[in-house]
Amino acid sequence: MAPKVSVIIANYNNAKYLPDCLRSVATQSFSDFECIVVDDGSTDDSAKIIRKFARKDGRFVPVFQKNAGASAARNRGLDMARGEYIAFLDSDDCFCPDALLIMYNLITQNNADLVGGGGALVMDDFKLSDGHTQNFINPPFRVYMNTIPALKHIATLGNNYRFVWVWRRMFRRDVIGETRFDTNLYPGEDTCFILEVMPRATKIVETPAMVVFHRSAPTAISAAVFNQKTFAYITPTMRRLRWIMDTMYPANFSAWFYKYYMELVINETICRAMKYGRLRHQVADHLRPIYGTRILPTKYLRWPKRLIFWLFMKVF
Repeated sequence: MAPKVSVIIANYNNAKYLPDCLRSVATQSFSDFECIVVDDGSTDDSAKIIRKFARKDGRFVPVFQKNAGASAARNRGLDMARGEYIAFLDSDDCFCPDALLIMYNLITQNNADLVGGGGALVMDDFKLSDGHTQNFINPPFRVYMNTIPALKHIATLGNNYRFVWVWRRMFRRDVIGETRFDTNLYPGEDTCFILEVMPRATKIVETPAMVVFHRSAPTAISAAVFNQKTFAYITPTMRRLRWIMDTMYPANFSAWFYKYYMELVINETICRAMKYGRLRHQVADHLRPIYGTRILPTKYLRWPKRLIFWLFMKVF
């Protein structure tokens, strides 16, 4: 008999965090699930940890593949999933104790296509036993009958509710359909996946209840060493987003989205290049092929940042 929920975990060399991650799934108050753990060619002790959990608990399905990236690993999990509902979890994060129960109740009781909770930000040394979230079996929630108001509202909810985080959601399997993560994008694949799935959702539920402990160490993202990988994803992601906006969304939403996303683009490229005093010419060379085109619509930036963008491209 197929489980109600399929949890998909993509892992690569996260043996340090993997036991807590898998334990957080095994101890969920909601038990009718399968957990597909796709190891993406790890070279640490990940395989040993995954096999141990699978031997102890038949709900865990171990999958091992050659390294192909997180998107390929998630896609493999999607292809194998048997559940009516799909949830994702990163292998360095943990579910809150009632995460699956909260999301399953909300998505089924409201006949929704997807539901989202919050990501409780924790430090790198977080242990599952440290978790103290005040969740409720019947938490407050809000129902949206249209994708566009939902996305606009979610974008204002704050750092714990980013709309691009697939792991803070549960999806009806049918709303995902044949959509898969783009294996040519990283990062950026989450953004494109969500934006491709959302238009098929007629009813969306958001709750303030925390569903995931998300590691957010000071060494991550903003404090990371600035290198080519930091901005190399921008151009292919922008190309993909242009196609999504042109084919799936009305013009008024596209304008709103680019006002939101272009701020991220300038912060990730020009602002960081200037802050670190490195790779300014490389950043300019990377953006130049799409600068002045619909793929990189700088018109949605406020005029001071538009001017900064123009000067940066001219100088470097």
